[in-house]
Amino acid sequence: MLRFTRVAAAKFSGEFQERVLHVYSLFHELKDDEIKCGYIRRGTRLLGTARGWTTPKQISLQPDVGHLTIAHELTHLLQGENGVPHGEKACDIWAVARLPAEMLDEQPYYLLHHWHRERWLRNRAQAKALCEQAIIDVRRTERNYIKWLSLELRHLK
Repeated sequence: MLRFTRVAAAKFSGEFQERVLHVYSLFHELKDDEIKCGYIRRGTRLLGTARGWTTPKQISLQPDVGHLTIAHELTHLLQGENGVPHGEKACDIWAVARLPAEMLDEQPYYLLHHWHRERWLRNRAQAKALCEQAIIDVRRTERNYIKWLSLELRHLK
């Protein structure tokens, strides 16, 4: 179960708390774990962090970050388990693949930081499909699935 820290509950709007809980509901693997959601002050360099080695596991977020940042931090809690490999790019790939296309409100920083926002919005459904293909099909036979995905994403204009 995900619970907000006292500070996060006070600083996060009700709408944002609902957004966090909605994204969390897509992470069925975490439903039996106790997870704390903490607060990161606006204006800091980090939009979110995750600590899967603590008890309870914890994510911390700046207020009003998008669905993808929330999913990215929750994905960190799955790394090393459930077949999700370590690394920021892998985390982006799994987060994009997990979210419904309409929830892909931010571009994945570690995977596509060089894209302009308009390019992301125009291609997010195709990028999601490529992330799913990379995880489901390519990774089975190709060790460098991230490199494969990066090359495929370059073809999206």
